[in-house]
This record gives sequence, C-alpha cells and structure tokens, in this order.
Amino acid sequence: MYRGFSRRKSSIVAAGLLLAGLLPAMRATAAERLQWPTVQEQLEKSRVQSGSALERLILENQDFSVLNPKEATDHLRIPLWLRVLYRKNHPNDRFSPNDPTGGYPLVLNEVWEWMSTHQDLRPGKPEHAGPQEKVSETGEQRISGAQTSPRSESDIRVNYLNTQKIIGASNNISSSGRQAMFFSSNGGASWGQTLLSLVTGDSFMSDPTVDWTSDGTAWSTTIGIDSTGSVLKMRAYKSTDGGATWTFDATFSGSSTNNDKQMMWVDHSASSPFKDTIYVIWHPGAPAVVARRTGPAGSWQAPVQVSGAETTGTAIGDDIKTNSAGDVFGFFPDTGSRRLNVVKSTNGGVSFGTPVRIATSFGSFQYAIPADASRQPLIYISGGAYRTSTKNNVYAAWNDLSGDTGCTSGSGPGTNAASTCKSRIFFARSTDGGATWSAPVKVNNQSGLNDQFNQWLVVDETNGKIALMYYDTVGDSTRKSVNVYYQSSTDDGVTWSTPFKVTTVSTNETTAGADSGNQYGDYNSLSGISGTFFPSWTDRRSGASEEIWTAAIADGTVATPDFSISASPSATTIVAGSAGNVTVSTTALNGFNNAISLSASGQPTGVTVGFSPSSIAAPGTGSSTMTITVAASTVPGTYTLTVTGTGGTTTHPASVTLTVPSGSTSQLLGNPGFENGSASPAPWTPTAGVIDSSAGEAAHSGSWKAWLDGYGTTHTDSVFQDVTIPASATSATLTFWLHIDTAETTTTTAFDTLKVQIRNTANTVLSTLATYSNLNHATGFSQKSLDVTSFKGQTIRVYFLGVEDSSLQTSFVIDDTALNVQ
Repeated sequence: MYRGFSRRKSSIVAAGLLLAGLLPAMRATAAERLQWPTVQEQLEKSRVQSGSALERLILENQDFSVLNPKEATDHLRIPLWLRVLYRKNHPNDRFSPNDPTGGYPLVLNEVWEWMSTHQDLRPGKPEHAGPQEKVSETGEQRISGAQTSPRSESDIRVNYLNTQKIIGASNNISSSGRQAMFFSSNGGASWGQTLLSLVTGDSFMSDPTVDWTSDGTAWSTTIGIDSTGSVLKMRAYKSTDGGATWTFDATFSGSSTNNDKQMMWVDHSASSPFKDTIYVIWHPGAPAVVARRTGPAGSWQAPVQVSGAETTGTAIGDDIKTNSAGDVFGFFPDTGSRRLNVVKSTNGGVSFGTPVRIATSFGSFQYAIPADASRQPLIYISGGAYRTSTKNNVYAAWNDLSGDTGCTSGSGPGTNAASTCKSRIFFARSTDGGATWSAPVKVNNQSGLNDQFNQWLVVDETNGKIALMYYDTVGDSTRKSVNVYYQSSTDDGVTWSTPFKVTTVSTNETTAGADSGNQYGDYNSLSGISGTFFPSWTDRRSGASEEIWTAAIADGTVATPDFSISASPSATTIVAGSAGNVTVSTTALNGFNNAISLSASGQPTGVTVGFSPSSIAAPGTGSSTMTITVAASTVPGTYTLTVTGTGGTTTHPASVTLTVPSGSTSQLLGNPGFENGSASPAPWTPTAGVIDSSAGEAAHSGSWKAWLDGYGTTHTDSVFQDVTIPASATSATLTFWLHIDTAETTTTTAFDTLKVQIRNTANTVLSTLATYSNLNHATGFSQKSLDVTSFKGQTIRVYFLGVEDSSLQTSFVIDDTALNVQ
C-alpha cells in the first residue's frame, strides 16, 4: 500500500477533482477504463508523497484522451501524465505512434527522475565540491569525486594546445540538479569538481557537453529545464580559469522550448578559416538543427535546420565534427526511416548541403539488453573527420542490433541473456569528404552472447589515428556486467587494434542501489591528441552511487614533448642606419608546456637584436617580433644570425640571413620626425589633430609625432607624403617607429586598424604593406621596416590610414619615419 495516501482518500480526491473539472469524465466502457492506469496506481508506483507539489501536478494531468491509445502499452518510460503535460505545452509538436520516440524528447526521462527526487518541484540545494583525488595505481580515476547521488552521461575534452588542461561534465539530476563539472590542470593527475549555476527559470539541467577554444576558454552546454519539464532551452556557459569557475554565456536555441540531446564541437584546426567556431547540433522536436558561435569573441547565430524530408521520425542521437579545412559534418539518425545521415557545410556552418545516407540501422531509437533494459541504449552516432593533402576522410560509428538472424529489427533481447540477439558497434567511412560511404562493418564481432553499447569516436588530429571506446558485457554469461574497452585504427578504419580492456572492475546497473531510471545514461565520451586518449564513462564499481571515471590511454609510441621554431622571412636586407623586423614563431608539440625564451647570436659589430616579447608564454605556442637594428658604421656584407629558443631543458635554433648592402644611403622623406609641428606639417598631409605634441602620448624622440585615432568612437585618420624613388636605386626601405595602446580587451578580433599603404598620386592604393591593430598593442615603441624597392622609378604616396570603430579607443602613434634608398 502506498504510504500516506489511502485508497479511500484517492477516491475522495479524484471525485473532488472531477467535480472541479480537473479530471476528465470516466470513460463509457470497462475496457476503456482498464486501458489507462488509475490515479492510485500511478501514485503508488511512483512513491509520490501525499500533499506534494508533484502529487498535485500528476492529478492535474490525467486527461489521457489527448494521448494515442497505443501509448497505454508502449515501451516508453515516460509517465503518461507527464506526456499529457508536455502535449499541453507543445500542441504543435508531432506526436506520432509510428515514431519510436512518440514525439517526446528523451530528456523527459531525466525530467521524471528530477521530479521524483524533488517532489516539491524546487531546485535542489548546491552540493559542496570535494577534495581533489589522485590517480590510482591502475591509471583509472574517479573524476567526479565520491558521490552520494548518481552521475551519468558524461563528456570530456583535452585542451589540444595545452594537454595539461582537461575538462569534463556529467548529469547530476537527483541531487541539486545543477550540471557537475570536472577539471584538471596537470594532465589528469588530480581533479577538482564544481557545478554550473542555474539561469532564472531553470530548475535543473541535463545533457552535458564540453570543449575548448584556442584562447584557453573552456565551454559547456546544457539543457536548462523548468520545474514542469515543459520548457527545454539550450544554455551555454564558459570558464576562463580552466574549468574551476563558470559563468552563463547565452541561450542559443532561439524561441523553441522543445530542445533535446545536443552535442558540441569546436573547430580546433590552425589551418581552418573557421578556427574556434563552436558548433552544436540537436533536435527541437523532430528535425536536426545546428547553431554556431563565431569564436570566443563572436556571438551565437540563429539555429539552421539541417535535416529534411528524408527524416520521417525524430533526428535524435546526433554528433558534429570538423576537419582541418574547416568543413563541418553533422551526423544524425532518423527514428522513422532508420537512416543514419551526414550533412556537410563548407562555409563554417552558415548553410548545409543535402543529407547523405551513411547506412540504415537494424533497430530504431532504442533497444533493450540485459545490462541496460530499463534506460535502454540509444542508437547514437559518433563521427570524425580527417583531411590532409591526400586524404579527405569522414568516419561514423554507432551501436545497433547485430543484424544476425533474428536480430534485424525489434526491441532487442530485453532481459533474456539466452537470446541470440545481441548488440554491436558498427563503423563506416567515406574517403571523398562524405559524398559516398563504405558498407558498415562490425568493429569487434565476437562469437559469444555479449552486448556492446554507448560507444564514442575521436580522431587524433596530429596523425589521423581513429580511437573508439565502448561498453562490452563480454565474459559475463548473464550479460549484465560491463567493462570499458578501447580500440584504434591507424589505416583510416580498414583494420582495428586488439580490444584493450580499460576498466579493472566491472559495473552492473541491474543490482540493488543502481539508478534504474538512467542506468548508464545515453552516451559516454572520448578525447585525445598526440597518442594519449581519455575516455569518460558512468561507473558503479563501488556498488553505491554512479560516478564518472576516466583513464589515460597511451596508444602506441607517445612522442616526447617538444617545440618547433621558425623565422619569417628567413633572409632580410637592411641598409646601414636603419632597422628591420623578422617574425619568430614557436609551436608546442606533443604536450610541451613551458615558456620559451628567445636570444640571438652571430651579430656583427654595429648590429643589435631585440625581441618583443622576449619569451613565448607557456605552453610555448606564439610569436615574437625580432627587430634588427643596423648602425651606420656597420660593415656591408652578409651575416648569419642564430635565433635560439630555450624552453626548460629543450633548445632549438633558427637562422636569419642578414644582408647589409654596400653603397651610400639616402633618406628621402621630408620632416621625418614631424618636428615642424602642426602649423607646418609639410610635406606631410595629415587629417585634423594628427600632428601632436601633447602629453597624452609621448613621442619616440623630440616633441612631435603623428597620433592617429584614440577617440573611442567611429573615426578615420590619415597622414601621407609623396616621394619619388630613383630608378637607379638598388634597395628602398620604409621604416618608422610605432606605438599602439588600446582599451579593447579582446585577444582575437581586430576592431581598430592601422594600414601602411603605397598609393599613387591619384590616391589609388597600389599596395597595403602592413596592417596593425588593437591586437598588436604593447608598451613602448617598436621599429617597423618594409621593403618598397619594387616602386623604384615611381612617384609614390606613403600613406598611413587609421580606422577606429564605435567604442573603446585604440591609438596608433608614429614617429621617426625614413625611406632609405641605395
């Protein structure tokens, strides 16, 4: 008997609600009455507390006449009264009995779990973060910390540019309801835990995803859900301290409130024109849509529908990935046609092509296996892409019924361990950028009665290795205990390595104390770079509450952390009495994580070298301007300068060939230091206020300089001078000293610019020699040197053009110009 709510009381309440118009009239026939569970049966089955807000909500949503009669006996675990409530709030959604989802978002399972553990329908109290935990001897680690409430459905991501930093996340439904976040700053040696904050109107969260942009910002998305489970919005959060603290970023799902099962990916490729664009794919109702954020300094764009008429059911179980060229691939199943689809964008997610069929699945939506018969594995597709000068590959992996005799359709073996129907992980690939696909293959098709599910795939972007993780019940005759397995392919998916068992202790989600509502959840995750991979999974080896675990998998030979260094240009000509610049770039490789100091050697007498900055900050990827100053007394000749980068105990050189030409040097510009003042700027022609001697910005030398912009409003300044370069000149070099300061805070967007141009006397731009911006701000002046030898024999206009946007000033200060010819 349900405690606190007698059958007599149930009858009285039901009668009262009937009179009040809150319950529908009883059906005419006994058969119809038996078709639906009674109020008492619903309350007892769900152990609803008498007088709770949940009890009231259930009683207010008993009009089962709005449901399809088939829903009384379908396999969905969503309570009937919750379906009534959802239909009331989403009358325009498509609720078809022919769609295995019924038209309901799968996240309603999490809604019901939250309601049953928060029967006052109020957000739970925040938990306190636990202490960081050290790696166990086996290499496996509980990244969620010890928990007293279940954790499931996890995502994990290594920062590709600093592999010491890793973030993860999972559901946290039955406790505070706030998404659980995990973070490591030492390559997984220890982990901290924290929680996202709720947006006003949200009572809890579900379906976590995480990733990084190249500026070191961590990102996470989640579904923000109200207390009735009827308003489902996509929320984005970000962290600028490696995942320790998080702030709300934006709601990116537009006006729709029926959003479910999103997956996020960031374009990490340095060669992509859309680097750092954040992509999210999900389904609001039946179709699949993609939204994008144009980098950490950009903004979220409106979602774009990517599925079409080929999708006759619901596009649930999606993934999204990119390749080195910036192509975007959205993967989504269709529960109606059972098609597994891929859709491609070549313009950074602005638009997508027509969906292409990868394969047709045997099952649809979900199937039941002994290990996961309650929640049931979702047929989820995980994708990847890898492009080089000779390859244009796209990959897909998914879980499905095996396709063997007696297992080509239906709901799976259920709880029957003796059933010959089993589930397997399938893989297919495209070698032409997603246009055509190979026949699906089973990655690990053992002969026994075991089940595989909750796979995830990732491509190592440094070498193209495909990595795959999944659950497998192999070795357990009851098919209830799972372990995590890992396999990889080094030949583009043609063959796969021997399965490697990651876990040393299995998990059984059918025993007492398991979270029968979620069990393992709908997905696991896998991330990795440079041969080291981190899966994340739901684990209950403790026999208590579900936790999130990971392990560092070293797959093959792990390269030694290192860095590369280069100089551009590698050869430069600088006339005596002037200076020139070379850009020195370093790239951290294989997890290298050190600052790199820069030094130079081999300079002849009269040549000095400086670096700005003098070192590249950890992890060691960046650039520095190398300024080479050649005194008038320097002996003409060709010299080899050696630039040395030192990071920790690792050093690497780069060479710069310096040529100091012989012959006399002439400086052609008039009033080169602007010392004639603002009253007589000739031969310069400035816009108003450019020639300046105020204390607001110091001159490089003397009292006067050219100060362009600095107003913090939309503004354009210029200063130019016409000069003739003799046809007999063997070299011509424009030099000037430049200081930039700014109130802009972005590290990625050039809002305000200074262009150095060569124009003709009709003011037509012949060449833009260089562009500087607020991103180049620095303390003090640096000398710039630009080759203009190609304009010898012409009368040219040396033109400085400063353009400032509508807010936050940037000042471009120019002084001590010269145009030296020999």
